[in-house]
Amino acid sequence: MSEQTKLWYLQNFNLFSSMSAKSMGEMSKMTHMKKSGKKEIIFFPEEPSKTIYFLKEGKIKITRLSENGKSTTLQLLGPGEIFGESSILGQDTHQNMAEVVEDAVICMIGREMFQEMLRMNPDLNISLNKFIGWRMRRIESQLEDLVFKSAQERIESFLRRYVKSFGKEMADGWRVKPFLTHQEIADLTATVRQTVNTVLNQLADDNTIKFSRRFLQVLDHKWLTNT
Repeated sequence: MSEQTKLWYLQNFNLFSSMSAKSMGEMSKMTHMKKSGKKEIIFFPEEPSKTIYFLKEGKIKITRLSENGKSTTLQLLGPGEIFGESSILGQDTHQNMAEVVEDAVICMIGREMFQEMLRMNPDLNISLNKFIGWRMRRIESQLEDLVFKSAQERIESFLRRYVKSFGKEMADGWRVKPFLTHQEIADLTATVRQTVNTVLNQLADDNTIKFSRRFLQVLDHKWLTNT
């Protein structure tokens, strides 16, 4: 990837919007971009945490692996999000696994270099803190869903967030593609695949959504705005 293309990607990343042209140029020299295909593992648990990742395109799944080998999907990340940030929060190794679920373009910068950029750019430090705060609020909302909502309510709540985060408003309703597998939705909502299948089919029968393996479309705008 050319330096000009890399700089263009960085300039269109919201986190860096407050940085000067000079600082952006310095950032560009410190980073490199890579394209990653679906199912590629970006990092495993217990690997050294020395890099900050900024997702420009695609989707990344963050998964926690238990001692008995069971995996729990914690987050689904989209363009504009950060992962691996634990390396600047005092953790020397990754606690989770990051896997590509949709072909991705990722910007990477070493921990020491990024910490230097934070020292040189106070506005970047503020933007990063705001982003981490937003991430924490989203995680708290997901935990509240797990504690207080039924399986069907959790699935519907996730689908609304998914469409709002990754979808586009079209003439015939909101649409997002590609769609997740039923197992991926089950992992993200602490349910089982059969329950996801039942809820999706019920919503489709009610003309609330239309879905296939390739897309999810919301037909009922009122349902999308429910909380």
